[in-house]
Amino acid sequence: MVIGQGNDAEAIRPGLLFAVRDGVALVTIDRPSARNALNLEIVRGLADAAGRVKDDPTIGAVVVTGSGTHFSAGADISAARSVEVEAGARQFIREFQTGFRLFTGVPKPVVAAVEGFALGGGCELALWCDLRVLSETAVLGVPEIKIGALPAAGGTQLLPRLLGRGMALEMLLTGESITADRALALGLTSRVVPAGLALESALQLASKLAAMPPLAVAAMKRAVEAAWLPLDQAMEVELRLGAELFATEDRREGMTAFLEKRSPMFHGR
Repeated sequence: MVIGQGNDAEAIRPGLLFAVRDGVALVTIDRPSARNALNLEIVRGLADAAGRVKDDPTIGAVVVTGSGTHFSAGADISAARSVEVEAGARQFIREFQTGFRLFTGVPKPVVAAVEGFALGGGCELALWCDLRVLSETAVLGVPEIKIGALPAAGGTQLLPRLLGRGMALEMLLTGESITADRALALGLTSRVVPAGLALESALQLASKLAAMPPLAVAAMKRAVEAAWLPLDQAMEVELRLGAELFATEDRREGMTAFLEKRSPMFHGR
């Protein structure tokens, strides 16, 4: 049985499953009949999952995926269509931004396992993740412009950071999608796997990451986030985090184990 696909999975919100096994949490968007379209309940569930992951020291990494044959075809248009005024739209968008950022902002690696469509909000969720494992069937895109809207859950900010201004604008202004191979060439993923194997590959990767020293992993995520700051500020962040790690038991254990030619035992201290 695959983690999260059987009796060990708990529905923490309607349409969102949560399971933990061997140090890895699996969060599954579970609306296959709607191609895993995202509604507010699912987005709020992502925030709930973030709290569980952050507070559980036995969890070292997270995988997010979609049930069935798609990651997520985007925000639920039938729900979004009812938002008519700017104030309501602002609140609707804010919930998506908050849920995505809380979920992927945990101090542990978050890996997206993408089969099929990752469009609109689904693409944005995958972009917020630290790493993306794509099936060869994966299709990524932000088609919001085709309905007169904006990918406002991070799409206009993450794509330029990940792709550069020109390619990001091409995707944003045309609304055209890209294949997994194109995403690999552009650097949106480092792994493309055969159809049906994205989850298995992502879980294997997450298991490897979960075995890494947790304090160093958390510091690494914070240091990379600082890469968007001016260089002098970013280097100060790197200096501070690097020095803080030197005072930890895990750093001492890691270096001692290396010199003694044995496997280290990390405890997050």
